[in-house]
Amino acid sequence: MSSDTGSEPRKKHRHDLGQEDHGPVIAQGTTRAIQAVLATWIIATFVLVAWLFVDVTRSARTGAAKAADVHAPAPTSSTSPTR
Repeated sequence: MSSDTGSEPRKKHRHDLGQEDHGPVIAQGTTRAIQAVLATWIIATFVLVAWLFVDVTRSARTGAAKAADVHAPAPTSSTSPTR
């Protein structure tokens, strides 16, 4: 027999009782560790992409400067008199 005397429904499930809903407590540490690894991976990916972008733009500017030097006319001497 049930000992329910009030009109409140009987709580049967652990989420109704305030218990954890996602597995045992030991799994919580594993979940946090996986989240930390994934966050580190994502941050490292963004840093790598930013570093590669900066590296490519620097080499493009350096390459353009070298190309301009190669195609520039040779400097003339301004000490020779012209008549």
